[in-house]
Amino acid sequence: MRSVMRILASVVGASWLMACAVRHVPEAPTPVSGGVRFSVSVPAAETVAVVGSFNGWSPTAHVMTRVGSNGSWSAVVPLPGGEHAFMYVVNGETWVVPPMAEDFVTDGFGNTNGVVIVP
Repeated sequence: MRSVMRILASVVGASWLMACAVRHVPEAPTPVSGGVRFSVSVPAAETVAVVGSFNGWSPTAHVMTRVGSNGSWSAVVPLPGGEHAFMYVVNGETWVVPPMAEDFVTDGFGNTNGVVIVP
């Protein structure tokens, strides 16, 4: 009976922990204290950066931080008011169209950029 109770407690405890785990879900760029939070899911990436009109499209200016173990990446970037085009750069070489943005524009080179609007 004791071993059954231990197993039950273990299963219930594990279920509770999984239900309470904080999950980071990629979202559209969001204004937060200190700037705009960019978020994207790229599970196989070694590095991810947010690039855009606000940093000269530099893949080293705003390197993102891995959040959790599900492949989500995030960075807070201080941005002035206005519209800013952006993309993500994965592993320093693959340019990725943002899966979530307020709007999208073409860049004249055959790519689509996301747009974030800062009030």
